[in-house]
Amino acid sequence: MTNANLAASADQPILLISDLHLAPERPATIELAHRYLKHAHGASALFIIGDLFEYWLGDDAIDPAMQSTIDALHAVSQSGTAVYLMHGNRDFLLGEQFATQIGATLIRDDEIVFNLNDQAVTLLHGDTLCTDDHGYQQLRNLLRAPAWQQDFLSKTVPERIEMAAQLREKSREAVADKSMEIMDVNPQAVSSAFEKHKTPLMIHGHTHRPQDHTGTQRRMVLGDWHDDHAMVGRFDGVEFVLEKFSG
Repeated sequence: MTNANLAASADQPILLISDLHLAPERPATIELAHRYLKHAHGASALFIIGDLFEYWLGDDAIDPAMQSTIDALHAVSQSGTAVYLMHGNRDFLLGEQFATQIGATLIRDDEIVFNLNDQAVTLLHGDTLCTDDHGYQQLRNLLRAPAWQQDFLSKTVPERIEMAAQLREKSREAVADKSMEIMDVNPQAVSSAFEKHKTPLMIHGHTHRPQDHTGTQRRMVLGDWHDDHAMVGRFDGVEFVLEKFSG
């Protein structure tokens, strides 16, 4: 999928973030995110490319503790900034109701090409590139299946909370037994994505390994968010940069 051209300038940059993993138990990270969202007012666009939240139980089960974040996101779109929201591996149940609530465009594609000042860029969360992690990919296929999601969303909120807690615990146990190499991107998967989309630049998150990989093809990896900083992307109409935000 390719979208129409978006313009950016030094005064109205395009901003890209991922892996905030916002949750009530991380108040300092939430506060940092709110400061960043104020910084995003009046930007050309804000791309949130996955894992805005640590978990999402459905648009009908929003935690009241996250209302201030929802308000902050809505304020960004109200400022004139176009907000684009992609699914991550934690918040894949974000739906149109939530997107409408914050004034965002929900992108359901795993990978998407945007033209930014006539520069074609591939955007994706990044988990689909981690093909060496076979256990995760099997779980991903299950959780993204419409039948599983329909069944999950048909349950009561307390039942969903219990299921989500069980899934997170299994995920923590699985991660503890895996090497960092297995959980990183597979070089062939990266090459295949470049070949598929024919773009000179790919931007993703997920791996929590922020780095600007340069060469014949460029791959910018955004960072996960901490209490006091995050590695984010910015495009001023000329140059894409990976930079540190500390509020």
